[in-house]
Amino acid sequence: MESFYDRALSEVGHDGSFQLKFDLLYNILFSGLWVMAYNNMILALTIIPHTCKVPKKPENISENMWKFKYIPTVEDATGKKKSSDCLIYTSEENNKTKGCDLYEYDNTWFETTIPSENNWVCENEIHVANVFAYSRISEITGSLFFGWFGDVYGRKPSYIISLAMLIIGRFTSVLGSSSSVIFVVGCVIASFPSWTAVQSASVISIEISSAKRRASITKSRLVAFSLGLSLMPLIYWWFRNWKPFLLITIATQLPFLLFSGKMIESPQWLWITKQPKKCVQTLRRLEKANNTKLNPETEAEILINEPDITTKTEVVSPLAVFAGRRMATNTILQLLLWISVSVNYNVALISSAEKSAGNPFLGFAWQSLAEIPGYFVAAWLADRIGRRYTGVLSSALITVIWIVLAFVEMSNIVFLKNDILISVLWITIRITITVTYYAISLFNMELYPTCLRQLGMSLGNVVSGIAGMSAPYILHLGRRIDARYPSIILIVTTVIGGILSSYFLPETLNAKLPETIEEAQRFGQRERRTDVKEKDESVELNTLTDQL
Repeated sequence: MESFYDRALSEVGHDGSFQLKFDLLYNILFSGLWVMAYNNMILALTIIPHTCKVPKKPENISENMWKFKYIPTVEDATGKKKSSDCLIYTSEENNKTKGCDLYEYDNTWFETTIPSENNWVCENEIHVANVFAYSRISEITGSLFFGWFGDVYGRKPSYIISLAMLIIGRFTSVLGSSSSVIFVVGCVIASFPSWTAVQSASVISIEISSAKRRASITKSRLVAFSLGLSLMPLIYWWFRNWKPFLLITIATQLPFLLFSGKMIESPQWLWITKQPKKCVQTLRRLEKANNTKLNPETEAEILINEPDITTKTEVVSPLAVFAGRRMATNTILQLLLWISVSVNYNVALISSAEKSAGNPFLGFAWQSLAEIPGYFVAAWLADRIGRRYTGVLSSALITVIWIVLAFVEMSNIVFLKNDILISVLWITIRITITVTYYAISLFNMELYPTCLRQLGMSLGNVVSGIAGMSAPYILHLGRRIDARYPSIILIVTTVIGGILSSYFLPETLNAKLPETIEEAQRFGQRERRTDVKEKDESVELNTLTDQL
């Protein structure tokens, strides 16, 4: 049944110039710049090739022979022999070794990174994983807070506060980098809002648009993410130093913070939270931009009538997303899918600079650009075969690629070690992960009611953040213990969290967004009952046909 708000939005236009301008400014430009500011630490924390510093080489001996004299040969995680990154002989008379006193770094591509500047390598390499972990813990906590805050106090305040915290946190890390404590505090502050800024803008866009625009809104935002991630390494390549790189990428957010007062609040949120006058004021802005007319009778109905919800406090508890069997099941399945996507994506993203053959900046950029066709493929699949089977298909392909990469890692076959083949595999997995990410992004926006939408999306961030914390430790297992461990973990995660979860979620293609908790609790039940009814009717028809 169409609500008064739906009628009003239809009258002022849900696919006009206002929506187009909003998407260009926030879902494309802002999202593309924001993703650089939020993810710049991934490149800044890259562990570049290193070895123990050896005495100055005499002129009458080769570089390799001199290095062999001081640096022992060890087995890596795959069982292959290589020069040690972390050990040096204690003297020329015996084979005893010790950890490095000083390090030499390969500055071919990176002039400085945070690990090279602070010697976070070898036994101190765990500090890098810990920074990511602290950031994730902060992100998890902040996601819960801003999910509640956004549904209670509005999308616009969430956008402004989260954007301010990102800017303050990153500047704190750069300016206080001489102190590891201040640096980590800055990372924690910047990570606390999680993805709230872009999600708030995206939710507003979804709530002022028609159902047919939802897929294109998501696609635009995710394509902008990929463009931003592909531009980010090129900026680092230009400066080669982590400090100016961080300062430039975070400075892009300042104009959006300074002019944040011009952003609208979601009129649907204003309607649901019983603020009809402000809702009408916002609808008037859409009316003016779209050159349409809000019917006076519809306006009067909005001002007089209230939405069919009990109280505004309906949104205060995070447990509300588990209200009722159907909604609880949908929430759990979405969270499992978030785990699969987050672990896969973070492992692929963090390892981009390490696994790229040749120039790590171009490798990172190409892998990020490869996500763009993935989003177009995902949009096509989601509108043709639905969100469920898009998630199932992409997760199955991710599983196959991890199996292939595990075989490549452990194999001694020369052909499989080809740099081009390895790059193609990593690009392919980035494309495929984006398809799954696209599917869960749609599910997250389409399965929750208006009064819980931002909370539900933030809960996805929480679980995604917890799962993402494991990525640097998974890579650490592969580097230091056994190269097969990452692939095994990722295969199991993708089968359970990706394939099975996607299959059991209800289809949301062209479905009306639920506005109330009651509607969300029924979402999916009717679909399954309809499927059963259609099946019974089909059997009946076939029986009658046979009898005739």
